[in-house]
Amino acid sequence: MWPTKKWWFLIVVIPVVGLCVKAGFWQLDRAHQKEELIQVLTEGQSLLTTSSELLASQKREATHRVQLVVNRDTAQPLVFLDNRIQERIAGYEVFTEATTRDGGARLLVNLGWVPGGARRTELPSIEIPEVFELQGLWVPVTDSYLMGEAQPENLGSAQRVQSLTHLTVAGRLPGMVLAEGLLPRKALGPTPRLGPETHYGYAVQWFLLALVLCGMTVFFVKKGVVRG
Repeated sequence: MWPTKKWWFLIVVIPVVGLCVKAGFWQLDRAHQKEELIQVLTEGQSLLTTSSELLASQKREATHRVQLVVNRDTAQPLVFLDNRIQERIAGYEVFTEATTRDGGARLLVNLGWVPGGARRTELPSIEIPEVFELQGLWVPVTDSYLMGEAQPENLGSAQRVQSLTHLTVAGRLPGMVLAEGLLPRKALGPTPRLGPETHYGYAVQWFLLALVLCGMTVFFVKKGVVRG
């Protein structure tokens, strides 16, 4: 009969192997999700210049070039999404709501990226006209913008948030426009921070760990049988 400690080894290692395999398949699933997102962001981009074209485009999961004249909703504060990093510098992506002048479509506009200031009690000063020509890329609002609570903080006439969950309201088109030329630097948008290759690498590591643990288990089982 096996010593008790060897039974405990099996009781512990078998669930761990299962978790490693599960983690490996989760990483594969994340890699497939990233590949699908990249495909959506890079497939054919038609130019939309009217509200009717933009409304019709919502039936297709694709990105589009947008060129529209819009009215900024000045009744709503500019929204600064916190902890958006570019070139290892922490900053904000700045959002506003706008309405197209030709057809009244309501849009969420990502105005661009600004670096954070030295003091958390102040937000960068930004000047955006009430009426402007919006040029940029229409993209989906992905989970990276909706993780966690918004936790809005009103700072002067602007608002700092940790996510865009409070902006997902009825009546507005389900995406956002990555504007170009309104701020010195445009936002990166929903481009994955980790590519599919990274997730495939993690999956291989998890599967290898599961394989090593299985090999150790077989070794101890054979050793126990021989001694038994």
